[in-house]
Amino acid sequence: MVEVTLTDAAMMRVMAHPMRMRIVGSLRLDGPATSAILARRLGTDSGQTSHHLRMLARHGFVAEAPERGRGSRGRERWWKAAHDSTTWAGAEGGAALERAARQLWDLMAEQFHQEVVHGRWSPEWFDAAASSDRVIRTTPEGLARLHDRIDQLITEADAPGPGAETVVVVTQAYPRRRQP
Repeated sequence: MVEVTLTDAAMMRVMAHPMRMRIVGSLRLDGPATSAILARRLGTDSGQTSHHLRMLARHGFVAEAPERGRGSRGRERWWKAAHDSTTWAGAEGGAALERAARQLWDLMAEQFHQEVVHGRWSPEWFDAAASSDRVIRTTPEGLARLHDRIDQLITEADAPGPGAETVVVVTQAYPRRRQP
């Protein structure tokens, strides 16, 4: 799995745009596409998707997919996600980095909320889907170990085969400060 960790506020701001996040998500989940295919998938126009694809490519989030060819007229430009996963840090990079990281958190939460609200699943998948919250007490090192263990379990659960479908796993863990 190829993962990118964003540690730069400018890179975070590039991703902190709803259409760009949707484009990268679609390329990861649904596979390579042209701007026209993405426009149909995302309910927009190919001019918008082309603009955002160029920006994402300039910053290394997407790459051309020449293995898909160039179409019957040699003009199609296929794109694919450059990474399987994106993470980011923000606490130790100053105020600008923290603001950019918070923008990404907000946008990501909204995107996943929309997936859950508008998702249509069979009864079996509905029963298997889960969302929960747990409160624990730990240290930053303990939380990092927990995240590593969760990643290991996710990797072990990835088992393509009969009946398997694409499943999005979202993890969030953050300290809670009491409000005065």
